[in-house]
Amino acid sequence: MDYKKIVTGQLEVNTYIIPQTSGDCLVIDPSDRCREVVKYLQKEKLRPIAILLTHGHFDHIMGIPEILDEYKEAEIFVHDNDKAMLADSSRNGSILMGADFAVNSGINSLTEGAMKIGEFEFTVLHVPGHTQGGCAFVFGDVCFCGDTIFAGSVGRTDLPGGNSSQLITSIREKILPLPPQTVLCPGHGGRTTVEREARSNPFLR
Repeated sequence: MDYKKIVTGQLEVNTYIIPQTSGDCLVIDPSDRCREVVKYLQKEKLRPIAILLTHGHFDHIMGIPEILDEYKEAEIFVHDNDKAMLADSSRNGSILMGADFAVNSGINSLTEGAMKIGEFEFTVLHVPGHTQGGCAFVFGDVCFCGDTIFAGSVGRTDLPGGNSSQLITSIREKILPLPPQTVLCPGHGGRTTVEREARSNPFLR
């Protein structure tokens, strides 16, 4: 499938753009300093119809205003268990970075299972552990997995809402059963595959 990765923000978050030939697109996890994302959308004449959030930590949400300033019709989607994080700077962690960032309105719910937004059809996996509302999005043979699993590592669980045993269970029960060739596109760092992580990720042994 066609997608674009742009690294954004102080913590080098992978923000993903998924386009359709119609010009509609989805934006996943826009971080702060998201101007390059907006420039790319303008250059490619893309219209974001939705912002999908893998979870509610500040580094994955602080670019929302930059997207909405240009594309006011874009809707925000996050799992219900992380909605409170978006509205509270102490819960989403932005206050620790000297920011008081919150999103208080226009938030839609993600639920596990098949989902359709405009022309986009995909599967939502609820993968709690990094946060209680963590989600991954499966588009055919590509899975956008946020901070649940990385190449050779897994998400941290020492922040509020984290649970290490729950995270490993989520990975084993939701991510690893995907076809081995499925490409995993994490929230930070390079991409990997289900097969590679099942074989060599030290945290899953």
